Amino acid sequence: MERYKKIGKAVIIWSFICLFCGSLFAQKGAPNLPNYDTKIAHFGFVLGINCAGFSSKPVSNLNPLDSVMFIQSAWKPGFDIGILANLHLGRCFDLRFIPSLSLLDRTINYSISHTNSGIYEHAQRIESVNLNLPLLIRLKSSRVGNNIRFYAITGVQYSIDLASRSKKRIADESNIIKLRMDDLQVQVGTGLDFYLQFFKFSMEAKMSFGVLNLMEPTNTIYSTSVEYLRSTTFHISFLFEG
Repeated sequence: MERYKKIGKAVIIWSFICLFCGSLFAQKGAPNLPNYDTKIAHFGFVLGINCAGFSSKPVSNLNPLDSVMFIQSAWKPGFDIGILANLHLGRCFDLRFIPSLSLLDRTINYSISHTNSGIYEHAQRIESVNLNLPLLIRLKSSRVGNNIRFYAITGVQYSIDLASRSKKRIADESNIIKLRMDDLQVQVGTGLDFYLQFFKFSMEAKMSFGVLNLMEPTNTIYSTSVEYLRSTTFHISFLFEG
């Protein structure tokens, strides 16, 4: 529940940022890049930050299972960088492909009970380097005040964890979590386009919701106590298009 409260706060802050920036740029005046939207394709690059965690479900009865009492994912910040290809489909729609690299840092906290020593906390830190291959549809408004545009975006993303330990042989696997290498995610978000004198700048916020169980089965309490583990990531991106 605490995780979703943080997401809600981030969405509210993002909404205020959009309203503030929109009020600054939505002023009447000569439009920048008047022929920009008549071109069939545009290219650019993306820089961004992310906050990543997991959506998890413990097995139905934790207490008798290997002494695990409670499982919770902690969100950590990361970084995104990528390139952008945008195909103009019509006045209101675009198709986007944004191959990118995401540095993700996530932690799973376990509360473990021992008969003789009580309950102690154990944190499993998981670092990933994801190669992301998203295919997105963008629904965009008409220009507001000539030089600003609102849009919504949705689509699917295939990710490959280049740092995954799922195929690596590790001498002692009793104290680690292995995640599968590939993931499929659904993405939804909103953004603002700003038409500047020489290029278009955009600010975008979106959520990525994993649909696959990432937990690689191992014979440890950290794996057998979890029914599923799915990725959840909040992105704030800054896009530069020529």
